Amino acid sequence: MSYFRWDDFRVGWRWLAKEPGWSSLVIGGLAIGFACCFLLLGYVGYSWQFDRHIQGREQVYLLRSKMNFGDQEHAWRPESPMAAGQALRDSGIVEKLSMALGYFAPIRVGNQVVDRWVTLVDPDYADLFEVKTVSGDLMHALTRPDGAAVTEAIALKLYGTTQAVGKTFTVGGKALSVAAVVKTPPPTATQPYEILGGRGSRMTPDSMYGGFYQNWGSLGGYNYFRLKPGHSLAEAVQVLRQALRKTPFYKEVTPNMGAAGHKEPLEFSMVSLADAYLDPDMDSTADPGRHDMQSILWGCVAIGMAILLLAAINYVNLATVRAIRRQREIGVRKVLGASVARVAGQFVAESVLVALLSALIGMGLAWLLLPVFEGMLRRELVGMFSLGNLAMALSGAMLIGLASGAYPAWTAARVRATQSLAGRDQQETPQGIWLRRSLTVLQFAVAMGLASMTLAVAWQTWHGSRLPSGYEVNGLMLSDAGDNNKADAVRRRGLAEAVRRLPGVKMLSYGDTMPAGGSRNTDSYHVPGGRSLDLARRMVDCRFVEAYGLALLAGKRFSTCAAENDAASDESVVLSESAARRLGFTDPARAVGQWLETEVVGSGRAQIVGVVGDAREGTAREQKLALVYLKGSGNVLAIRYQGEEAVLRTAFAQLWPQYFPDYPLNLISAKRQLGRQYERDVRNAQMLAAAAAISLLIAAFGIYVLMAYSVQRMSREVVLRKLYGAGSLAVILRVGRELLWIVLASAGVGLLPAWLFIKHYQADFIERAPIGGWTLLLALALCLLVSALAVWKHMRFALRLRPAEALRG
Repeated sequence: MSYFRWDDFRVGWRWLAKEPGWSSLVIGGLAIGFACCFLLLGYVGYSWQFDRHIQGREQVYLLRSKMNFGDQEHAWRPESPMAAGQALRDSGIVEKLSMALGYFAPIRVGNQVVDRWVTLVDPDYADLFEVKTVSGDLMHALTRPDGAAVTEAIALKLYGTTQAVGKTFTVGGKALSVAAVVKTPPPTATQPYEILGGRGSRMTPDSMYGGFYQNWGSLGGYNYFRLKPGHSLAEAVQVLRQALRKTPFYKEVTPNMGAAGHKEPLEFSMVSLADAYLDPDMDSTADPGRHDMQSILWGCVAIGMAILLLAAINYVNLATVRAIRRQREIGVRKVLGASVARVAGQFVAESVLVALLSALIGMGLAWLLLPVFEGMLRRELVGMFSLGNLAMALSGAMLIGLASGAYPAWTAARVRATQSLAGRDQQETPQGIWLRRSLTVLQFAVAMGLASMTLAVAWQTWHGSRLPSGYEVNGLMLSDAGDNNKADAVRRRGLAEAVRRLPGVKMLSYGDTMPAGGSRNTDSYHVPGGRSLDLARRMVDCRFVEAYGLALLAGKRFSTCAAENDAASDESVVLSESAARRLGFTDPARAVGQWLETEVVGSGRAQIVGVVGDAREGTAREQKLALVYLKGSGNVLAIRYQGEEAVLRTAFAQLWPQYFPDYPLNLISAKRQLGRQYERDVRNAQMLAAAAAISLLIAAFGIYVLMAYSVQRMSREVVLRKLYGAGSLAVILRVGRELLWIVLASAGVGLLPAWLFIKHYQADFIERAPIGGWTLLLALALCLLVSALAVWKHMRFALRLRPAEALRG
């Protein structure tokens, strides 16, 4: 005998149409839960698909490196020296090997100048990454200086067609031609490419010529390889270790190991391409486009499932109350011969119908929200709405419908026909009431925990982004200006003279890198009588300290700019406060006049002329960077101005094409540049805030339903209290007592895990926001407010109850 019939769906549809308000509440809540869960799980699935388009990914390895200089322990980085790749190639143990050196380059096609991602590789790259050639000769593109390969997507953007072989473009004024068009890699590629060139390509920045490819201290690119049969990764590590020990670099840095002296100055390890994106050993500050943390993905899974669970709990509560109200219908069906199993099957079928409708609406909602979600994540989540994913979502919805309908079906099955037809409604059992109360407690516990975590993450992000930068960010604009060659140096001087004449411009300065730009060149410095240390270096001009507004703690700034064109001959240095302290000078004044021994300057010695305050180069997760400022050249222009930013932008944009027509204008405020460091934290806070808001909304629905049933169940008690003289306050306290206990119980369940999460989250930070317990108390207060708003209608109903209506029957 079948207990589950298709007619049950038709009956369920009629009930949904008969009560549109109830149906909208149930289906809307579940649809929101399905949409959130679908998006979050879709993002997790997308993250697990990285490099899955490469069939041989298990045999392709990324060479990782770790520098152990100075006093700090460093994390593994995906970059490694190009010289290390060459050592592996020379050893004969690799079958294929290629570097991958990526950067934004100024591409000119006609009058259009845009920054595009250029990747310099070796010919083996095509095999390792299974690059598919559409037209042309890929090997020509990767071996000739004037050749390049472009993807189909970039060909369309630059030329309006994929038939781009033979077409030309320039990079910084250097002419190249398209020798091949290749398939566009999917967004799930850890090593993306738009334009490919060879090791000797004209696209190579001038700063990378010379000894860059032979320098073991330059971690500017990636090395990928496949081993020959019979060789192991341990053997590759041993080859690199032996090759490193034979280099002048090893002899230079080994005495400067500091607290890490028991280790190699440069360590190597490998990770397969299949595991590279979610490598748990990778530096947490790695490029989020190439690396993500498994903890974040598991957090997304937990949040998505929790929101769907909250929505399902809401449905269980609503469906149970509805089953209690349908007792007479159930009694009639039993009298007419329906078995207990048939009655239960009807309610399960209705639950499955609701779940499937909610899933369909939820996926439609997810499709509408996908652009917003992608913008929040800075990802292109392709393939989320594939037939396989949709089928899995509908299958999951059916399972949720079956599970959610179990308790309402059991409630309906235990209805006694004689009592219901006699007009004596059967109340829910005490166990059932406590079960639904527990489900509501779980709802609010999750919502309260998410709210407190959101407040903590947002507060820590806000605190970190507003830590003193060490220099005056307001009124400071930054722009890259050309490459490191003589022709661009002449243009930079001309641009500087023109910009100085603009209204409101107070001062200009050139440096070698953007502040907080992630580029950290290090050199070895030695104070006579003290130990050697590796410190970060910045090449700056004589106006740098004043233009950036760095606080002068001792000594003086760089000498006059009279000999600016020959700035590199000035062998004086300015230290940051942290650098002076690490070199052993507890008082900045004691450092002034001392000499440093370093290979950076021609004579091997440089005199400390001043000490300035620390300039923050990282996030609150990182120690303040110990910096040595050397007088030299750079291509990053800093403009100190007074007045409206928009006016300066307009005037600068008019000057720019006169001096750098082959470079796009990238003018950014110093404040915006610093803010980029916290983009990932801001996105995490936004996701948590959205999850917390949805959880609170769903929990509010749950408490609304629970209190509606509670007020109905207590109506006779409330009226009797009124008849015996109870006032409005006493009625509110009696009705609200259940609500208060639910919220407090939710706090006991949800706030402890939230507190543990907050402590774990803040453990990664050096500079921690003073959070304490206020985030937990504020989340509790927020939940109390939401609960009060949700039950206000029922409170008013209880206060207006009339004895005749409540005691009737």
